[in-house]
Amino acid sequence: MKKSLPTHPGESGQALVESALVIPVMVFLILGILQLGTLHHARLMTEYAAYRAARSGIVNHGDCELMKKAAYAAVLPTLGPPNSGGPGRVETLIKVAIVHDAYTLGSQAAQNQRFKQVDLERVRVEVTNPRRSQLPTLFSSYGSHMQGRELDYDDIRNPQVIEANLLTVRITYFYEMRIPFANWQLHAFYMGREALNGLAMRGVNFTTQKVNGGSLTDHLEDAGAGQSDDHQKIRTLANSNVFAIPIVATYSMRMQSNLLNSGTRGPNACAVDG
Repeated sequence: MKKSLPTHPGESGQALVESALVIPVMVFLILGILQLGTLHHARLMTEYAAYRAARSGIVNHGDCELMKKAAYAAVLPTLGPPNSGGPGRVETLIKVAIVHDAYTLGSQAAQNQRFKQVDLERVRVEVTNPRRSQLPTLFSSYGSHMQGRELDYDDIRNPQVIEANLLTVRITYFYEMRIPFANWQLHAFYMGREALNGLAMRGVNFTTQKVNGGSLTDHLEDAGAGQSDDHQKIRTLANSNVFAIPIVATYSMRMQSNLLNSGTRGPNACAVDG
């Protein structure tokens, strides 16, 4: 009969220490991989949303509301369940989109009086071509007989109209990360990157900047929030444990219906210059 080798008293304690060091690292690594995987999925869905929005726009006269619904339907697999208090039964994809549109990221923090003013839409649809500043003169290019109402999508005589008929749609998806620990780590990394980019653009040496109280993470979050109004809202949401970062995708397609210029139809409701 083979005898087992004797064990030293310190071996069990060594294994316990090694486990205490390795297990947290492995847990954090797994959580980070899961969050990066879901973030990559959201990026792919955002690119698909830009395609679907552009496709909807070219066949529906550049209608902003229809493009937004198409974008919401495309990112549904990444949205998660609606907040409590919304409609109980959802029968169509469009109704799902409307539910998520009504309950923005900001409304999750609105229960706290401190964050009552935060309101950030989940999916933003913007038309970058034709630009907003072009629209007044663009729709008057045909003269009085069209009364500035529409553009022929198959016009090959007017260079300005030909350029405008290449509809370019930009989707900004403020994706909410939900994996514990990894969500605020990636959020802080993103805000820190924005802060460092801003410092680099201003020619400031980051090593000379002082952190007046708080952690370096908080300092970078605050500095990153100063880049734009959206970043300020993202930073405020993070204070209420809602961690969101913007994912941007752009898609261009040639118009297959006439661009309209009215209060309810056409690109005038979501066209931008930037």
